[in-house]
Amino acid sequence: MNEIQKSSLLFQLHTKNEEEISNVLNGLSEEDSLILNHVYNNGIKHLNANQLKNILNQIDENHQYNQNDIKSRLNFYEISEQYFENIMSFFEGYKLSLEPICVEDLDEGFRGVQVATRDDFNKILADGYTGDWVLSPENIRIRKVQIASMNETGNYPRGYFINADIKKIERVYWGTQLRHRIFIENPKIFNSGNNNIKFNNNPVRYIN
Repeated sequence: MNEIQKSSLLFQLHTKNEEEISNVLNGLSEEDSLILNHVYNNGIKHLNANQLKNILNQIDENHQYNQNDIKSRLNFYEISEQYFENIMSFFEGYKLSLEPICVEDLDEGFRGVQVATRDDFNKILADGYTGDWVLSPENIRIRKVQIASMNETGNYPRGYFINADIKKIERVYWGTQLRHRIFIENPKIFNSGNNNIKFNNNPVRYIN
């Protein structure tokens, strides 16, 4: 879990109730769960929703991260200095998440075929496939697929992706055009934490 992912998860915790927070933490490894819980309870938990939003808006609008300005704001909000380090760490990760990255850089270790979609991840998992794509199966040297979200909102917006094994690929015709439907198995959802994903014109990319 890098600093960008950590900040993204911390922001999620701040928007959820106690039961939902437990669900998020239970979805992590034991080590990551303990770290995140500690950093949250000794960090941005002590900012209310409006206070957090005001500082985030300041970073979004100015595209700058000024530690002194943020610390002054925290003092104005009467936040105890014992929480400053974890709060500042969150804002550092948030600032990094605003830096533009190309979609193929979501997961440096991935090899296979990457597709970018606005389809709902829950529907993809329920259906067991993603498609239908204009692609060449013979170009997929490693039988894995990465499904990158192009959505602006929802449970899985930009920055989220699914990594899965390719179970099979079926030919599907749209009129006279041949497309391919990718059936998946062993899917896992990841959050890169990045908020500024740059997509290619072609929604299919081979990463070998």
